[in-house]
Amino acid sequence: MTDTLKVLIADDEPIAVQSLVFWIKGHFDSLHIAGTARTGKEAVEKAIELHPDLAIMDINMPGINGLDAIRKIKEMNPSISFIIITAYDYFDYAVESVSLGVEKYLLKPVKEAVFVKTLEMVTERIKQQKERMRDQLEQQERLKLAIPIIEASFVYSLCMFDRDNDDLERYCSLLGYEESSGYIMILDFSQYRDSAEASIDAHLEGEKLYDEYRRVIKSCCDCLVGPFMANQIVVYIFDKDNSGSTYEQKTRSINLAERIMERISRHSKDLHIGIGKFYTDVKDAKKSYRQAFNALQALHRLQDDEGEPFAQSRILHDDDISETTEGMDIWFEQAPEDEIFAKVPYEKEATILMLFDNVYNSLAGGSGIDFSSLKNRMIGLVVGFFKRWEAVMDSNYDVLHQIIQAKSKQELHMICRQFISSVLPKINGSKQKKANSIIEKADRFIEANYSQDISLEAVAREVNLSPYYFSRFYKEMTGQNFIDKLANIRIEKAKELLLDPELSIKDISMKVGFTDPNYFSKAFKKITGVTASDYRKLFDANAK
Repeated sequence: MTDTLKVLIADDEPIAVQSLVFWIKGHFDSLHIAGTARTGKEAVEKAIELHPDLAIMDINMPGINGLDAIRKIKEMNPSISFIIITAYDYFDYAVESVSLGVEKYLLKPVKEAVFVKTLEMVTERIKQQKERMRDQLEQQERLKLAIPIIEASFVYSLCMFDRDNDDLERYCSLLGYEESSGYIMILDFSQYRDSAEASIDAHLEGEKLYDEYRRVIKSCCDCLVGPFMANQIVVYIFDKDNSGSTYEQKTRSINLAERIMERISRHSKDLHIGIGKFYTDVKDAKKSYRQAFNALQALHRLQDDEGEPFAQSRILHDDDISETTEGMDIWFEQAPEDEIFAKVPYEKEATILMLFDNVYNSLAGGSGIDFSSLKNRMIGLVVGFFKRWEAVMDSNYDVLHQIIQAKSKQELHMICRQFISSVLPKINGSKQKKANSIIEKADRFIEANYSQDISLEAVAREVNLSPYYFSRFYKEMTGQNFIDKLANIRIEKAKELLLDPELSIKDISMKVGFTDPNYFSKAFKKITGVTASDYRKLFDANAK
């Protein structure tokens, strides 16, 4: 469909206006006469009101002349085009009209053919300009949609152990960053003191609020923001200030983390932030990532027996790890692997593999651990899987033998990654059986207690889950809300009781757990399509 262009005609001679209107209507289906004006002041007012694409102006009009009117109109609508039709063949007028960007300067009396040809040329130019603007807007919109994908790809490359560091430079280039010095900040939303079930709640909440988290982070700094995975958001902060000392740079990064935490804490109280060192080359971002990851792990362990942090701060920079963790027990060394085990029950395979890559990347790139020790850590990881999910696993001999025989860090990484990828479907199958068991237990409880005033909390307590998680879990597994399930069971029981003519509809509503007969009537009609009375009459008629 051709775009319609709006035209404003301004001339103090009525016959001139009428002629232009007649010519336009006779030759141009795609032009709409939006309005006419007889003075410069009226032309300005109509332009503000109507937002025309093209204005055809006389110069000599009462009050404000045409050129002054053009000047005022362009201040408010820079994209509008102008054609001047005037009886004045003054060089100064022509020069000024050119300076104002007027498309054409025609002298009266203008012939119809000349006017039509001029208008064809000008309208074609306007349409081309609009098309270019539309294309630019579409490109900007596509780029806007692509930016999160490119940023996510940057973070994936950052976290993968065996990915080429050149990818990081390419992604920065795609996003228009020539200066790419900076550091990594990892925002972690895990609930460390609670159960895996509470971590699922945090994961669901984090996914729901991710767009808001991303907006807050972007408003605080120039950065690339990764996706929400494993209850974490990885952020690459661009920092172009290379003049300060290491201490000054660290102070800036901590201050930024505090600003982000202050704003995000309005939505989440469980945020912890690990910060890596600053590097001038984005290729070193992987080092900064490992450091930020290690800082988070240290924060995880800075808890006393009651689960309270030793320090008030929930932000830790890599430079402060040794000072903060001095005197901690050696069990801290096993913490990253425990992080994987904790997230297996509820995260997707891609997320678990990414988390493993993070852990391996951190261990393999860390100082103070040789290849032999790294193998021992991976053996511990494999054994940990077998201890926790022994019922669904086969013998672990083959993979342990492969680990022992591995000749390089890359080979060891591939062996362990393939192992995790192979066992996750088995664990997921076990989880599905457990899920089915939970649903069956919940349904049995509802069937047995439908006549009582049972609540979501009561059913959740029966299956040993939090109400929030049970509600999400039940809907995800059955496609039905708990309330709808309960209502359906009650109505099915009510249909059975309606076969007894001795029972009133009010009595039946009470027997199936509805305390309000009016609500029972609405629910019955909503589910069955008929009222309870009509259902009873329909049964009686069929019985006869």
